[in-house]
Amino acid sequence: MQWRATPPAVFLLLTLFTAFSSVLAAAALPEALEVWPQEVVLTLPKAGGQEFAVSYTSHPMKVIVDSNQPLSGFPASALVGDVALRELRYSEDASGPSRLVLEFNYQLPPGSVQEDGDYFRLVVPKTFVDTTTRIVEPGVVYGHQRRADSFGPNVVNYLEIDLQLNWEVKLVLAQDRIYGAERVSDMAKRTGAIAAVNGAYFASNGRPLGVFMIDGELITEPYANRTAVGLTPQGAVMDNVSFAGEVRHEGRLLAPVSGLNRPRLQDELIVYTEAYGTKTNTNRWGHEVVVVDGVVVAVQPEGNSTIPPGGFVLSAHGVMRQHLAELEPGDRVELKISLMPDWSELGVRQIIGGGPRLVRSGVLEITGEAEQFKDDILKGRAPRTAIGITADHRLLLVTVNGRQPNVSVGMTLEELGNLLIELGALEAMNLDGGGSTTMVVRNLVLNLPSDGKERAVANAIVVVPGSK
Repeated sequence: MQWRATPPAVFLLLTLFTAFSSVLAAAALPEALEVWPQEVVLTLPKAGGQEFAVSYTSHPMKVIVDSNQPLSGFPASALVGDVALRELRYSEDASGPSRLVLEFNYQLPPGSVQEDGDYFRLVVPKTFVDTTTRIVEPGVVYGHQRRADSFGPNVVNYLEIDLQLNWEVKLVLAQDRIYGAERVSDMAKRTGAIAAVNGAYFASNGRPLGVFMIDGELITEPYANRTAVGLTPQGAVMDNVSFAGEVRHEGRLLAPVSGLNRPRLQDELIVYTEAYGTKTNTNRWGHEVVVVDGVVVAVQPEGNSTIPPGGFVLSAHGVMRQHLAELEPGDRVELKISLMPDWSELGVRQIIGGGPRLVRSGVLEITGEAEQFKDDILKGRAPRTAIGITADHRLLLVTVNGRQPNVSVGMTLEELGNLLIELGALEAMNLDGGGSTTMVVRNLVLNLPSDGKERAVANAIVVVPGSK
């Protein structure tokens, strides 16, 4: 058999057919059954003396309509092709009674019945939100939602933390190091956290991608002026955060700083601290200076220096090498690193970068393109994790399950932002998601990770007893 490439016109027709398959399927259904994005409507004319009874089963959900007389216009079975309604089946006895079964892909709320002398109408909603909440501890509320819309079902878990009470939200690195991987449940357990969620994006080796500060120590610098959240013992702030750094020698600017605790690139000057590890692991094309207590203690022209306890290493490449080459052991240097905005006066000692922003001043605002995110974050449905701040300064930590057809399909960023607004967020930001999405409460993983098991991640946000 000889295969031929599909002509563009034929490909377009196939695409259109796929996109509207559910509409075509619905068009072939009996006139009595209408399948809309928000609901399924069954309208049956009533004959003299005809009666109807509606019952339900679960797993899978079925709506059963029994009548003491036959129904007209229904096939024995038909696949519907709708996201919620999978199939209908019809049967009748020779003596007259009949049964119509509507089988759904997932659980929906019970339908409503409207009936008069001429018609019987059953309306099954496809859009719903079913929320339950419980108090984990005073000041920490856990919420669980089963919800659905025209796109399908979703499972949402969220925490609402009152930072005015004796709880503090802090950050933790996997294995307490910049290059590490650890399950959120393990990080929660070893920090004594009552609850936790996964945190910032990270590289394959575990290094946070974006700004990350723990207990006042800046671990990594911001990237692309992306959104970040600053945490204080009693509150939170959110803004786009940028970075500036410089090295000064004898009262003058020696060189600007390009970054902190990350691989050194061409013509950059990078600062390495203890958080990075014991060695810089740089190649021989750099020039490095080891500093302790503001004094140069060693010069390493070929890189890969040992990072001293309590000190740091300046590592320069290319055009930046000449600046560090001026320094000799015994010289005094001053390292200045600052974030804009400067949240230190607010008492911020934990900062986590993420993005894009979802909500600003209570209004949906997705800043993905401005923050240089790619389509793997911006487009489509996925498991999601987000953080929000309410008008009364409570903190929201939210997870959405995803990639689980007929259970939880995940959300777009727009849907996630609207969810945060619904939960009361005045400001909100997206965090790492996908298979990383995890929520732990009292050492139990309460969401369904899309990998089928809890993934080891690089960092987490934990809720711990405060010191107030």
